[in-house]
Amino acid sequence: MTLWFNQKTELDNLAAQETELRNQLEQLGGYGRWTIDYVKIDKALNHLSKNKLTDEQKRMLTEQLWQISRSYATDPLLILAVVAQESRGNPNARGRVKSGKFSGALGLMQIKLETAKSMSARFGLKIEKEEDLLRPEINVTVGTAYLIRLIAKYGNWKDALVAYNLGHSAVDRLLEQGNPLPTNYYEHVIAKYNDLMSLSFL
Repeated sequence: MTLWFNQKTELDNLAAQETELRNQLEQLGGYGRWTIDYVKIDKALNHLSKNKLTDEQKRMLTEQLWQISRSYATDPLLILAVVAQESRGNPNARGRVKSGKFSGALGLMQIKLETAKSMSARFGLKIEKEEDLLRPEINVTVGTAYLIRLIAKYGNWKDALVAYNLGHSAVDRLLEQGNPLPTNYYEHVIAKYNDLMSLSFL
């Protein structure tokens, strides 16, 4: 009986050690993925910015996007693909309509002031004027929050990206009428995403 008890205790201890080792391996795997994500973001930002961002701005944005990707389980390169499509990585970009008139869209993710004001209160950001949106860290925070909100609303990246481009009211009307959503913007963003992904293997 004592021998059986000792063997059982030893087996229980080995099982507990095995469980602990598995947990540690999973944790290390998570750290590995986070490190890879950080490097991907850094490479993508260097590619996009082409000296349009300072080293300090790139560092801040890399850390910011890395945190967002962890908090919301979102691929940071998809966010940067939106940046590529919207502004080509230019933090001072000002959107234009076909007539050439200023559209009101500003910065890396081409955010309008009214959208920024409605989103920023949730993050304790104070956005009062257009110049605030030319600060890359503010623009990306607000733009990403808006995009994540659209993903939550529509349940998928495709419709969310179309809504980011057209506006959610326009997308809601099209969906209510049973009309197909235009896919041109979505396809451009995905093409940019694939380009950024290819940088990861260089």
